[in-house]
Amino acid sequence: MPDYSLIQLRSSPNWYIQWFEAGHSRRASTRTRNRAEAEAILAAFRLVQAEQPIADLTVIGALDWYWATHGKGLMRPAQVDLALRYLKPFFGATPVSALTIEKQELYVTHRRQQGAGDESIRRDLSVLSAALRRAVKYKKLDRAPAMLTLQPAPPRERWLTRQEVARLLWQMRGRRHRHVLLFTRLALYTGARTGAILDLTWDRVNFDTGLIDFRKPGRRVTRKRRGVKPMTRKIRRMLLHAKKHARGAHVISWAGERIDRVAKACIAHAEKAGIKGFSPHVLRHTFASWAVQNRVSIYTVGKALDQSVASTTERYAKLAPDDVLEAMEASQRK
Repeated sequence: MPDYSLIQLRSSPNWYIQWFEAGHSRRASTRTRNRAEAEAILAAFRLVQAEQPIADLTVIGALDWYWATHGKGLMRPAQVDLALRYLKPFFGATPVSALTIEKQELYVTHRRQQGAGDESIRRDLSVLSAALRRAVKYKKLDRAPAMLTLQPAPPRERWLTRQEVARLLWQMRGRRHRHVLLFTRLALYTGARTGAILDLTWDRVNFDTGLIDFRKPGRRVTRKRRGVKPMTRKIRRMLLHAKKHARGAHVISWAGERIDRVAKACIAHAEKAGIKGFSPHVLRHTFASWAVQNRVSIYTVGKALDQSVASTTERYAKLAPDDVLEAMEASQRK
């Protein structure tokens, strides 16, 4: 494999990758003047060009290659990017061959000391594992090392009371927090997933038909399905008001720019409102829990959540014991 290196030219502030091929010098622009970014691009370029597995492949090289060739195109690239921010500084130039279970356990300890929960750490390790498996698949690596796995956390049972919701919405009042309030109300009143709400654009909000299409064009269909939701009168009024102030294509935006993450802001407001154990996903659970407690059928709740009846029943049936009682009494009638 050619010897790739970084150089700078007098005619450009950007870094260039240089190598020799068949006695001739070749160059490719990294399109960045930042040395650290150029190093990452060089590592990914080197890995892409490799025709044989790289014996001294480093963790950071594998991660940069994974991001450049695959991670950016995933449905949730922000989650991959966030994991890389923690993985790369810790593992640095560690050779993949030295990535032992003990080294991974040190990473877990390091992240816990930073205050990260096991679910966040589990996602970090899953990104690392995916990068190494992909490197093996594309013959950039002979084999991937054994990976540490953390058990997924059990589903959260947290949902908000009416009083907690009132406190939360009051805390979010004011122009500066308008986008956070709109997200919170949409999540609470539609039961839609966080990603679906953040991806929603105004062209999929149809005030004539009264429908909100949470299906993102071109998005691959997964188990976390997205559907079309009708507008209630409250949602319609809320969206019409938001549309008057809209400056961008996305429904949830700030200064006309799309919002990628809203969890930090929502949690901060919840803490100020004295609400513990909160995350944006709690709003979805609250939507479903309130519906079931108001005797909406499990089938209808599952349809509203874009879930299967089985998974909805497993989580929310315990909130509707009267339905179970009716079934038991019906089975005993002569």
